[in-house]
Amino acid sequence: MRNDVEFRGFKDYLKSIFKSRATYVGLLVAGIVGVLIWRLYSMQIVNGEEYRQKAAETVLTTAELTVKARRGNIYDCNGVLLATTRTSYKVNMVNTPDDQAFRDGMYLRLIELFERGNDTYTNYLRRYITPELEWGSSLAGEDKENARSNWINTLVSGQKKSDRDGILSARDAFNYLRKTIFKLSDEYTDEQAYKIMIIRYATFSYGLSSLTPMELSTDACKETMEYLTAHSYEFPGISTEEVYYRVYVDDAYASHIIGYVHAISQEEYEDLRDKGYSRDDIIGKTGVEKAAEEYLKGVNGTKVVYRDQSGVIRTLSYTPPVAGNDVYLTIDYSLQSKTIQILEETIADIVSMKDDVKNFGDANAASAVVENVRTGEVLAMASYPYYDNNIFVAPSTDAAAQQAIIDLFRDPSAPALNRATQGLYPIGSTIKPLISIAALESGTITSKTVVDCQKRMTISGRIHSCLSRHGEVSLITALAKSCNVFYYTVGVNTGIDNIDSWAKAFGLGEKTGIEIAEYAGYRSNPATMKLRERDIYHIWSDSDTAQSSIGQLYTLFTPLQLSNYAAALSNGGYINTPHVLAKVLTPAGEIVYTDEEVNNTKTHTGASAWALGLVKEGMTEMVKQSANASAAFKSFPEGFVCAKTGTPETGMEAFGQSSHSVFICYGPSINPEIAVSVLIEHGSSGSNAAPAAGKIFDAYFHADTELGGRTFKGYRYGWESLVFEAYEKKEQ
Repeated sequence: MRNDVEFRGFKDYLKSIFKSRATYVGLLVAGIVGVLIWRLYSMQIVNGEEYRQKAAETVLTTAELTVKARRGNIYDCNGVLLATTRTSYKVNMVNTPDDQAFRDGMYLRLIELFERGNDTYTNYLRRYITPELEWGSSLAGEDKENARSNWINTLVSGQKKSDRDGILSARDAFNYLRKTIFKLSDEYTDEQAYKIMIIRYATFSYGLSSLTPMELSTDACKETMEYLTAHSYEFPGISTEEVYYRVYVDDAYASHIIGYVHAISQEEYEDLRDKGYSRDDIIGKTGVEKAAEEYLKGVNGTKVVYRDQSGVIRTLSYTPPVAGNDVYLTIDYSLQSKTIQILEETIADIVSMKDDVKNFGDANAASAVVENVRTGEVLAMASYPYYDNNIFVAPSTDAAAQQAIIDLFRDPSAPALNRATQGLYPIGSTIKPLISIAALESGTITSKTVVDCQKRMTISGRIHSCLSRHGEVSLITALAKSCNVFYYTVGVNTGIDNIDSWAKAFGLGEKTGIEIAEYAGYRSNPATMKLRERDIYHIWSDSDTAQSSIGQLYTLFTPLQLSNYAAALSNGGYINTPHVLAKVLTPAGEIVYTDEEVNNTKTHTGASAWALGLVKEGMTEMVKQSANASAAFKSFPEGFVCAKTGTPETGMEAFGQSSHSVFICYGPSINPEIAVSVLIEHGSSGSNAAPAAGKIFDAYFHADTELGGRTFKGYRYGWESLVFEAYEKKEQ
């Protein structure tokens, strides 16, 4: 009876327990804890070694690979493509446990595949042994005996010492590699064996990782990529990836502006590695490619890979690259092309007029700049001779391209030099508008001041000459006839300090601020004399001021400075900031940069409208009175163009070297639009550059018509009513 009572009590106790929610929660927690304990026991004790191995493999066999970004395009102001990228493919290889005999056969098929596709592939062996079984470039020649000996020693390292004595020729070295080092099958011909050894030698020299790939081909065609993808089972360890290479699209006429890209140098890498650059990056070296590097570069992506237990390489994480931005220039490539052609034709014409008196037929280089006088936008910037910048993006295996690079920098005509921004020249009489302003503003002369030119005058004991006996001349006539005696006299009376101050105000002898590389040049003054005068005892005199007043002595300016100077003469005395970058857009078309700010970045020279007006009148009169200038601008109304010639001497005329030819101009004289500077090296006479300037004006204002005589129709911007109305009224 008692037991029955106790049982019923226990039963009631259990019922009370299981009616409680806390009991169920407790049981659930206990169950979960039990499972976790068992799982932990299983992982650490039962299968601990397996999991430790997996963890080690995952950590130790990951690699971070760079995914290169596509470089941005470069366009002219009208959207004409000048620089872009082409898509190509890399072929990579990692180590696999396959039989070496199988891999040798695969290597042969790979090289034959590359050759069929005309792909660029790596051949380190060629440096030492050529496919013709001759010594390669690193070992060929009597002066390379030590290099051959050292290389052979690396081959026989770890082998029999007697093997060294048996390698006397490139063929001996080839046979040693084939039979002793690589142990290739006899079924292969020498030609086939060499192809196999291309890859075998690379792995022999640099090793082959099972995770980090070795590049076999850096520039393979789409057909090669598709074949390897479709037959991947035949090529274990082989993979392909998309890469991009720079291409310059028929832009040789603008090669100095666009510049080029090339492999990053060690110094550049040290400076830029914190900005995401790697040792194998391509970087802008000159021109816009360098100036806009931050916009064009893009951001590289990353891919982290690992090898799983089955040996398959898998992606652990992937960060996609961000393509570079597209850059649009102020350059009008149509005008740029025509300007280059005009310079080339002008040089040929000057050479054909050789007289061995003043023209020795040695004109061979030139530059011209076309600038928007209101904004500083550079519409054309020609430098002749030019070069093909595609040679710099050709693969290192392209022997012709590598030789072309060497020839380019050895060429005595210096085609690699951007003469527009880095060519330094005396400017001759084109400085006379500046001297006029300095004299007028300093009160040295007025518009009615007269100087008597008798062709020669003595200053500081030296005779200074003029081209003609002009008699009594005032400012306008002196500018039109380019009277040296007038400017000797006015320059000396104005003083070199005043002249130098105004020259600096007009940006002469100063960097303009353009985005690409430029030189400042030199203004002729006592400070420059100390730098450039060989006679250390020479003391500045009035004679030096007189020479400086006609653009000689130590005067050295760039054609870009001349166009900017001409622009300031035209636009009311404002110095622009010349520029070639118009805008930058993302690949999605979003605006990153525009030149709106730089278009409005200008400083005033301090020149008055009165002084500028007198200079304008003299420059207009020059065109009227010069037969060459009048003929050059015959398709425009009288008074449309303001210009000045210059014939700076080189100092070598007595030895058969012609003087240079310089011409500056702007137009229209009412509401001016463009300024042009032309410089022909050894062009003999300033008037010889006038035809080039005239043709450039034709190319700009008469874009839709043939060059030469024509009626005033088809203007570039349809300005007939705005631009020419004033001239038509004057003619009536």
